[in-house]
Amino acid sequence: MNRPDRDQPLHSPMSRREFLRYAGLLSGGLLLSACGVAPAAVAPPTPTTPSLSPTRLPGDTNSAHLGKAIIAYAGGACEAPTFIAYEKGFFQAEGLEPELIALEANTLKEALAAGKIDGLQQTADSIKSIEQGLEIRITSGLHKGCIRLVAGADTGITKVADLKGKAVGVHVFGGLPQVLVQWALADAGLDPINDVTYKVFPPPQLEAAVEKGEIQAFVMYDPFPAIALNNKTVIQVFSTHDDQPYKDMFCCFIGVAKGVIDQQPEKAAAITQALQKAAYWVSQNQAEAARIVAAKKYVPASEELLASLLTLYDYVPNFGNAKAHFLRYAQVLKQVGVLEADTDPAALTDLAVLQVAPEFVPGSGHSHTPPSAQFPAHLIPELYAASPLVTCGPEHSHGHGQAQFYCKLNRA
Repeated sequence: MNRPDRDQPLHSPMSRREFLRYAGLLSGGLLLSACGVAPAAVAPPTPTTPSLSPTRLPGDTNSAHLGKAIIAYAGGACEAPTFIAYEKGFFQAEGLEPELIALEANTLKEALAAGKIDGLQQTADSIKSIEQGLEIRITSGLHKGCIRLVAGADTGITKVADLKGKAVGVHVFGGLPQVLVQWALADAGLDPINDVTYKVFPPPQLEAAVEKGEIQAFVMYDPFPAIALNNKTVIQVFSTHDDQPYKDMFCCFIGVAKGVIDQQPEKAAAITQALQKAAYWVSQNQAEAARIVAAKKYVPASEELLASLLTLYDYVPNFGNAKAHFLRYAQVLKQVGVLEADTDPAALTDLAVLQVAPEFVPGSGHSHTPPSAQFPAHLIPELYAASPLVTCGPEHSHGHGQAQFYCKLNRA
């Protein structure tokens, strides 16, 4: 099959069949994990923390030896949990011998089929691919807030309705960023299919495409929109951190190979738990996480920018909300014509989203965290606040008398 021209409009003169064929490229690997695209499939640096003394986070650790776990990454800012799980020993604490690989586009399907990938951070870009048979399953939500729609600073676009008749850059047809734009267009009373032209560019070229006038806006995972904002070439129209209805929904999930879930369920659980615990660690150590990720050059962004971005992503790993959010994305994908007409979003969600590990609760069953350890309640799903392991209530900040709501881990 010939590669599509990157300037090919999504619809008209493209037929729905052609669009779905292009959307099918997702199953070849363009959906890869997360908020960016890996620069090359190269071996990652040696972890800075020896595997014999991994960072400990309250929660279960696994003394079993589960063998090698191959974890793929794409080089996005929000993949910090993947890099931290590797660098700080969270995989080892779960009994795994981790290997990180930077996977290039169009290789994910083949790598999964060949058993070359065990897990990765995954986006809702995978929904179409799973419908088409991609052997990956979602085992937890990981975080929110890493997608932005930005427009050229001199285009006059300040709101979604201003996109009518304009060209919007995307990294792939049918991916989650494009679907969010279509969702927003429909909410603004526009035709999400025909009122905007969509053009595909590699993520690092999106900002330049705006400057050249090839597109007037683009939607993408960080760090690419954030870099453009820092360069003052664009303004933000919406983000999944700031704007409803997206801000409360997971944008990134944990994906585990179906073969691992079927044949090595303990390993699937260990991968899931390691990434959940690393995500929580990132939420509590944003500056340190940014320093580690920048120093190892996992992401094409400065330490300062990474530190700023990590404060925006709500790392609240859990399964229950992940399934609900995946279903909502599937419903929207069907509404805009990405999924087949006979696909049932609920059935697809039941197929795709599988619980392989207990619901994550920071500090459950252990006393490694001091009993005074606190974390803001807004970082905790409601199910955490209802847990007997956690006590929640107002606490007055010293000298100000202003009540803030905190949750405190109970002593084990």
